[in-house]
Amino acid sequence: MSRKQKYDYQFKLDLVNKVIKEEHSVHELSNMYGLAKSQLQFWCKLHEHHGEKGLEDIAVKSYTADEKLEIIRYYQASGLSLIDTCAIFMVASFSTLFQWVVKFEQIGYQGLVDKRGDHLKKKKTPKRMAKTKVVPGIKDSMTDLERLTIENEYLRAEVAYLKKLEALAQSKQVKKKKP
Repeated sequence: MSRKQKYDYQFKLDLVNKVIKEEHSVHELSNMYGLAKSQLQFWCKLHEHHGEKGLEDIAVKSYTADEKLEIIRYYQASGLSLIDTCAIFMVASFSTLFQWVVKFEQIGYQGLVDKRGDHLKKKKTPKRMAKTKVVPGIKDSMTDLERLTIENEYLRAEVAYLKKLEALAQSKQVKKKKP
């Protein structure tokens, strides 16, 4: 799937001004520049409703189910086109609004609820739990200082053991090398 082409502000403004001044039709300009006619119409509607500021990049945002419902109700009550409604509410794509309308008509309000990421929000037990070391000699009734002292002694003994083990392994390698 290819990414959408991003057009800069000046390019959009130039084309919209050509349409407004009736230098060219939407159809002519869309053919000249290889744009979808609906895209250029959308830019014209954005300019009509919001002025030049409307042609700046529309931030793609997440809408709550209530916001979606408000936009759908406005669309249905006003009798405006999808493009007009999207331009008024600064919805980045009229196909998005169309999908909202279809889901609302088929499922109702629940169809407007965004369920993306819900599976991540549910608590999952980790597949692999971290190893916890059990230090012998530590009891719940001990103070923090006593626990830390015992743990420190245990860790020192463990380090000393590992050093001895490594020294033993090295001495065996030295013996193997000698003929």
